[in-house]
Amino acid sequence: MTRKVIVEMRVPAGFVMDNLMSTEAAALPGLTLDAEYQPIPVSAPADQAATFAAAKQETVLVRGELDETQEAALRSASNVVEIWTDGQIAAFGDCGCQKLETGLGLSPSSNAMGGDLFTTGSMDEQVLPSFSLETASSCPPTDCDAGTAKGTIEDAARFLSCDRLWSKGIRGAGVVIGICDTGVDNTKIPAVIGGWSPNSSYPPGTDPGGHGSMCATDALGMCPEAKIYDIGILKSSGDMTGFLSDAIAAFQWALNQYRINSTPQILSNSWGMFQQSWAPDYVANPNHPFTRKVVEVIDAGIIVTFAAGNCGQVCPSGRCGSDTGPGRSIWGANGHPRVITVGAANIRSEWIGYTSQGPAALDPKKPDFCAISHFKGYTASDNGTSAANPVCAGVIGLLRSHDQALTQDRVKKALQETATNLCGSGWDPHSGYGIINAERAFDKLFFFKDTLVHASWIHGCSVDVELPDQLSTMRRMGFYSLCEGKPNTFNWFHFAIPTPVIVDSQRLRLDSIMLIFATDLDVAVTNVHIWDGNSRLKAYDGLSLSGNHPFERFDVLDVSVRYGICVSVGVRFGSASQPHRIAFVSAGGDFIK
Repeated sequence: MTRKVIVEMRVPAGFVMDNLMSTEAAALPGLTLDAEYQPIPVSAPADQAATFAAAKQETVLVRGELDETQEAALRSASNVVEIWTDGQIAAFGDCGCQKLETGLGLSPSSNAMGGDLFTTGSMDEQVLPSFSLETASSCPPTDCDAGTAKGTIEDAARFLSCDRLWSKGIRGAGVVIGICDTGVDNTKIPAVIGGWSPNSSYPPGTDPGGHGSMCATDALGMCPEAKIYDIGILKSSGDMTGFLSDAIAAFQWALNQYRINSTPQILSNSWGMFQQSWAPDYVANPNHPFTRKVVEVIDAGIIVTFAAGNCGQVCPSGRCGSDTGPGRSIWGANGHPRVITVGAANIRSEWIGYTSQGPAALDPKKPDFCAISHFKGYTASDNGTSAANPVCAGVIGLLRSHDQALTQDRVKKALQETATNLCGSGWDPHSGYGIINAERAFDKLFFFKDTLVHASWIHGCSVDVELPDQLSTMRRMGFYSLCEGKPNTFNWFHFAIPTPVIVDSQRLRLDSIMLIFATDLDVAVTNVHIWDGNSRLKAYDGLSLSGNHPFERFDVLDVSVRYGICVSVGVRFGSASQPHRIAFVSAGGDFIK
């Protein structure tokens, strides 16, 4: 009997990796090496790191087939640290859940699959509760109907307030999201700019399983200007499965890429293990080399999200077997304390009942929160925690595009603290802290990071127009100005904000500026530029702010003030046969030390 294994070896520090396969690894007893798999460095186990450092040794990974009759001999080899299961991993692509009749019990002849083109299980594989959904659920009302979309991907983006960030020009520019999955079809998703694959038959830009293209679509639905890496962890056989060794190699590729050019900034993972038996030495052991590699990637600066899984107790996937519900459904790195673990809800604020529940095997306080699933996107109903996870990654992409220094711990904390409670007050093992919200997390991250020491406002009647001949009328009325532009024109309006430069012998920093205004329907604010003297601190371009805006905030990431703050507002006046007016009510700035 043979089995697939990952062998962790010790080598001298600075060892030439290219020589390993033909020297020390080739001599390992009982192991048939996979010659196509390049050795991969990995951090030493936490409890052995000091020992390895003192001995000036490093650890590397190879994979192959182990003759189980020689396992003892392999373990006793002086250069072998550990033998790990190279367990199979699979996409959380189809919840496989039972579509229940709420409050009516379950009919064996019901249409149960609630699935899409990613169906992997058959009817008789389902875990079928013998009670009503409302009685069974720990978080009613509960959605187990994965095949019925509750809105569109655009509805999901609005529900999570992504559109509010888009309106400020924050759309994900400069961010690359790595979709670690079955692939991403670049004929359908042109945002793909590269990637990695373990299978030359399916290079980056191809998707034999379809699941990864769904995930990429869902991420871009929240973060439309992001680019995509197709990191084909599940391409090894072309059937939505792979191995932990593939995941290690893929994460190493992402880490190497990040060290070269700081991309990808985010890794989205909608896969995992459905059952503990798939790899017992991985699911509950934080020292498994893949989990250690995940921590390495996070420590380097990449944000990592994982789907919680589809083994929640109310309507679990049939692939979960008996491993369902609290404490038996979030395995391995999916539930590591450092990762972002994402459950699922819909835009009706209903918890999705197959969401895997905490405690996770590696952290009692999982999942972290929920994002949205069950919407029309790449398929008629993008479902599973597989869909929720890239939605969350897309939200994070918006936040990371605004601040490239944003870290895993900061963004997770902000999303937790601004989530909307779903299954209970605070954290609960079903929905975590509730449903995330992009705009509230943005405000939490980027406004008032330090104590506000001064706020300065000026009335709208003080606004200056750059091209007065492009206006039909301009009236200063008490505290505001009402400006009517000529059709098909563009104009700039400027506010000089009273600026406290030095207070108590300390130079202040500008935290943000605020605007209050209202427009007719055919008029829009398209640009907001923030100046300190003749230096432009921040430019928000590509906006489309029409209608009533009682409070719009634009941050500048703590820039020190030297001369004086001016806010320039670009306004487009349309061509419709109706008034083209904008009312400037007020403008202000918040200052911090």
